[in-house]
Amino acid sequence: MIGIEKEGESMLAEAKINVELDVSSIKKYIQQKIDEQVKESLFLVDVDTLCKKCSMSRRFMEEEFLNDPRFKLIEKRKARKRFYYWEEAKEVIEEIINEW
Repeated sequence: MIGIEKEGESMLAEAKINVELDVSSIKKYIQQKIDEQVKESLFLVDVDTLCKKCSMSRRFMEEEFLNDPRFKLIEKRKARKRFYYWEEAKEVIEEIINEW
């Protein structure tokens, strides 16, 4: 509130501010920033991490994605452990999903 003096009287003027938020734009911006951070922080992922990132069970991931020849091409193995470059894996997952 702003105080204004007028001929010995104290008058108070009210300032009202109305703020409208575009929730979908805010969510989109936040998701973009999260994706940027994840992209910078993930280099290699294993099967368990893929399952978590995609919100899929291990069985579904195996049946729908990991047995696909495109996934086999990007697979890196060390002993019995399988790894994938995150960016390549993401692209292959998108390709397969787009075919559903």
